Amino acid sequence: MLVKMAIRALITVCVITVFMGTAVFAQGVARQDYSGLDKYPVEGRGDNFSFVGVRAAEFLTIPVGARGIGMGGAYSAMSDDIGSIWWNPAGLGFLTGKEVMFNVVDYTADLTYSFLAAASPIADGRLVIGGFIGYLDVPDIEITTVHRPEGTGSFYNAYDFQMGGTLAYTMSDRFIGGLTMKYVHQDVWGNLSGSAFAIDAGAIYHTEVADREIRFSFTIQNLGTNITMRGPKLLAAMGPEDTGFDFPTGYGNYQTNPEAMSRRNARQGYLKTNTYRLPTSVKLSLAYFLYTSEKTNWAVVGELQRPNYLPLSYATGTELTYSFDVVTSAALRMGWAIQLDEFDGTADEFGYEYLGNDDGVMRGFSFGGGIQRGWGSKSIQFDYAYKNKGRLASDNFFTIRVGF
Repeated sequence: MLVKMAIRALITVCVITVFMGTAVFAQGVARQDYSGLDKYPVEGRGDNFSFVGVRAAEFLTIPVGARGIGMGGAYSAMSDDIGSIWWNPAGLGFLTGKEVMFNVVDYTADLTYSFLAAASPIADGRLVIGGFIGYLDVPDIEITTVHRPEGTGSFYNAYDFQMGGTLAYTMSDRFIGGLTMKYVHQDVWGNLSGSAFAIDAGAIYHTEVADREIRFSFTIQNLGTNITMRGPKLLAAMGPEDTGFDFPTGYGNYQTNPEAMSRRNARQGYLKTNTYRLPTSVKLSLAYFLYTSEKTNWAVVGELQRPNYLPLSYATGTELTYSFDVVTSAALRMGWAIQLDEFDGTADEFGYEYLGNDDGVMRGFSFGGGIQRGWGSKSIQFDYAYKNKGRLASDNFFTIRVGF
């Protein structure tokens, strides 16, 4: 038995390596110039630096669902529950009953992200529809200026918001497709806001290799319109236009000169702001079940991620589930996300040294677990995940799923 498991593990590693390697070479990632990926000029940006911070609605990249997070984010091919509404809409096609999920993220900088979703199969289970709403709460932030860097005593707040619907359709016993349509809104500093519409699209193909299930997936996230911030805070007074010369006395008086030139009165106009793209990502994923029995399932996943705001990224994860009886089961998960998006030189112009990817050796590591209890056709599941973010410390994720 151990020999067979070792052989399956070796086969899985080889398949994942070929799968990911082919995509890597196909995209020519030996050098990440980002040419054609971004409309902003590259002047002034160090080679191999990411475009983090120049995307609108980056809260869309906050993962939802502790199960996928515990597996290092390598979850697009494994997704088969209500959490698929964020990871891969095609995964909803595996649902056999109604599910509701509530997710709370204790995020960096005292941010809190809440996400609520629900889904239900219809049309004899071939079609699954769902809806969701997500809200990022930003605590009050003190306004600072160049002359008062310690704070002015005034504060501002902000929030981000998304809502939408998802549908997944089982096209055959091997292939599932899914689509999400959503509305995205950002608001900051007193109705200085912007909105966008976006879609997520995904597909999962599942079959068997060596009598074990294998899944391939392709996913696009946050493909949509750009966001331009507008609002009363951008309204500014504009004086009369500059003519380049002074009007002679009486020249602007129509009573004394019928050909007088009128001076334009003061007026108001909106300051122009940049237009920002959404954080779009393309993901390829492969999942394989190394071991399956009546009580135990062990799956491994590899994923290739190509965001438009980061260099090529990778993720790998594993999940081990065990059924104690027909109504109670538990799971352990572990994963690692690899992002080569930070300065990798020996030192910058000021003499500060960097250690490549991150000075936190555990950056990208995650783990977690969950327990599920059923009562007839009803069930409840609690999941937890921990994610190390290197310099940005770590996050804790909590998810509750209810099936009925």
